[in-house]
Amino acid sequence: MDKPAFFAAVAEILEADPAGLTGAETINDIGNWDSLSVISFVAMVDSDMDQIVDAEKLKDAKTLNDLAALVGL
Repeated sequence: MDKPAFFAAVAEILEADPAGLTGAETINDIGNWDSLSVISFVAMVDSDMDQIVDAEKLKDAKTLNDLAALVGL
């Protein structure tokens, strides 16, 4: 998965429009980042990227680029 596809997948989780996302956007500014979104994100990373997200690092993530860095993008 490349960054644009990753951003689109995260936007889908957040029920946001993926058009024009650059990665610098704050997660809370583009959608509803709540406990359900976090679970959906962890599940997406597990199923689509075969990775486990570090919970402490996820807690500190503020932007889309921070989320991408968690999975090596």
